[in-house]
Amino acid sequence: MNLFQILVEEENLNMIFKKLIHHTHEAERSVIQKWADGFIDRDNKFVKEFQTTFESSFWELYLFAMLKELNVNIDFTKSTPDFVCEKRGVKFCLEATIANPEVGGIHAYGFDEVHLNFDIDFQEFNRKSIIRICNSIISKARKYQNSYKNLEHVIGKSLILGLNSFDRPHSHLIGNKGVIAVLYGIYLNEEKCIAEKLDFIPHEKLDFITKDNGAEISLGFFTTPEYEDISAIVYNPLATWGKLRALGELNEYNKMCIFNAFYSTEDSKNLKPEINNAIPKENYKENLLDGLYIFHNPYAKYPLHQSIFESANVAHISIDENGNLIEMIKERFLLSRSVIGIDVETSDQKQIIENLK
Repeated sequence: MNLFQILVEEENLNMIFKKLIHHTHEAERSVIQKWADGFIDRDNKFVKEFQTTFESSFWELYLFAMLKELNVNIDFTKSTPDFVCEKRGVKFCLEATIANPEVGGIHAYGFDEVHLNFDIDFQEFNRKSIIRICNSIISKARKYQNSYKNLEHVIGKSLILGLNSFDRPHSHLIGNKGVIAVLYGIYLNEEKCIAEKLDFIPHEKLDFITKDNGAEISLGFFTTPEYEDISAIVYNPLATWGKLRALGELNEYNKMCIFNAFYSTEDSKNLKPEINNAIPKENYKENLLDGLYIFHNPYAKYPLHQSIFESANVAHISIDENGNLIEMIKERFLLSRSVIGIDVETSDQKQIIENLK
């Protein structure tokens, strides 16, 4: 499958795809083309969607690459869900989804200089991100009930949602907070931590989120049997343009990229993560699975075998019988990563911040 053989008129090409096909991004193209190796386009429209809408297709390719990295076998003879899987005799299904912008909202890509200063009201940013994540999960849960649940190759198997957020500029900054709020009804109140100079992040109960029109969405999807059909959610807020930059081979066009990376320490609540700033591209190392979370549903009808996603680079999160978070995060888990690029083709070597971290 050739992702970069243009199938549509130039005016219909997605902005990120246009960036990707520029000759300076050969390394990034090679990464994503490698992700696609072995992928079968069952409806003969994937490449066109990749070129015109990009993000949902990009995320599906990342999930495919992740499954390959974890030695999961995929049955492409089934058209739905997205991935019918097997590993060591354990069978499960994975369906991809993303949180999209609200109607009339600004995309996660292509925003103007107003959004480059990171002047963000994080309480409002988190509220809206949580709403978009809710909508995405609810939509897929309904689709499962209406379209997948009674398929012979789905019955009796764990269903996993592969979710990522592309709902607004800097959407990756929500980290794992949005999904934890939606699934477990727990808000990691970093704003309070900063304002009161606390040495821990308060875990506050959050039963619902309020939409702009005043309507409330109940949270805690994985705290009751209501979503028992969803066994787990796979989520990686760092599977963005920055992942391509990090994994791409060093060349003359990306050699001046600089990475900033935050890693967890032994204590997951420690507010002093290991911070590595200004790492040159030639010295920066990142794994495909870095930044990957698996959120388990303790009420799942068919619980996910944790061993399927066993890796030092993967964090597993659930809750105990009292509703407290269980965080199985190994030391030096990649919490956050940003990329600063240098346009090597301009005479003034203008510094630019990548739109997608």
